[in-house]
Amino acid sequence: CVHESTVNITDALKAKGMWDNTFMLYLSDNGAPNTGSEPGNNYPWRGGKGNFFEGGVRVASFAAGGYMSPSLHGQTLTSAMHIADVYTTFCRMAGRSEQECIDAPDGVPATDGVDYTGRFVNGVDTPRTEEIWLSHRALIQGNYKFIWTYEWEVLASHNGPVWPNANDEGLEADPNECYNADWTQRGCLFDLSADPEERVNLRTVDNERWWTMKNRLAQLNTGSFASELVGYDECITIDEYAAANQGHAGPLCSSPPTPPPPTTPVPT
Repeated sequence: CVHESTVNITDALKAKGMWDNTFMLYLSDNGAPNTGSEPGNNYPWRGGKGNFFEGGVRVASFAAGGYMSPSLHGQTLTSAMHIADVYTTFCRMAGRSEQECIDAPDGVPATDGVDYTGRFVNGVDTPRTEEIWLSHRALIQGNYKFIWTYEWEVLASHNGPVWPNANDEGLEADPNECYNADWTQRGCLFDLSADPEERVNLRTVDNERWWTMKNRLAQLNTGSFASELVGYDECITIDEYAAANQGHAGPLCSSPPTPPPPTTPVPT
């Protein structure tokens, strides 16, 4: 389905003379769930959907389009890219200024993303120097990742190359060494360059870096932002939305309008 639809879109853009000004980016939102009723396979990465091991956050992606540098055709970019960078990159590609791509509505922090236009358009694969805040539980700095987990988190396993299957062969039940009942001692440190499968916890080997990244993550967490979803209770079905929007899907729930404040009678 994805292959057929991509071919159709590509052919239509070329027929309209728009291909040379088109950039297409495909990426997954997260890795496959590797346990439970819908198991998937993230081999050779550890973990999967629902946690912040590489199997959950390191996903397949590819780019194409006439707007992309020909020198990149068939090549692999090795610099890390966060999904939050996609908006910033597309915004800049569309010709908006750097400030316009940062501005945000009142009450929302400025957009925090890195512009990858130079990498895709000019073919310059420069290493990313910015740290990547994956969540309140994981941080990447250079080649190193700090991550901590909850006691109940058992999705930290490695899949074999053939999984799922009719039994548990090919599933390594790794211990959750990133959890510690002592909050101050909770967390793992991995070198993603030397150990991309996250098998060797450097907690005791590089204790200074472990503490530095743990404290930095705590600092970044104080400035994190999450949208408030309270009040989004005016909902319709997907069929109703599609019927009203030429067959397209979209948000099914919205916040009801705020009623005007009550008026105070003017004394006469």
